[in-house]
Amino acid sequence: MQTCLRRAAAASRLLPQWETCAPPLQQYQQQAGFAKRGGESVDNKLQKVLKMLEPQEVEKVQLSEEDYQEGMRRHKEYSRRKMAEHRQWQADVTTKIKLKAAAVAALPPHLRAAAEVPDDEPFPLNRQMWSETPPIEGFGEGVATMQQAGLKRVGTKHRK
Repeated sequence: MQTCLRRAAAASRLLPQWETCAPPLQQYQQQAGFAKRGGESVDNKLQKVLKMLEPQEVEKVQLSEEDYQEGMRRHKEYSRRKMAEHRQWQADVTTKIKLKAAAVAALPPHLRAAAEVPDDEPFPLNRQMWSETPPIEGFGEGVATMQQAGLKRVGTKHRK
């Protein structure tokens, strides 16, 4: 307890030195725009925000006819490619839905009734997430043999 009090007293003696070395916190706040500057009111800040939101004039860029045509050609090609990807995705989803319906229809009647009931229960929070990589053979065997030998791993070294 006494050591804590001594440290606090020493720190309080150093505080005046720090204030002379660095600018006070208010100066940083003013530079960042968090503190009042010269009596700036909330109304003034609101006016500044509204002024920022006003539409500003933008310089018009002069494009040559060839550049404009090239931009339009690239735009149309991109649009066609994205629409083709979207149609391919739609076809894939439609195929999967049809295959699911066919699989449910192929079930025996007593199982089909249970399969047609929607399952709206949320997934459990502690479910295991599988990765896309297969397990590495012999990955955990080194740890098991170390444990059997009674070795403990400390950093990169093995100790008893």
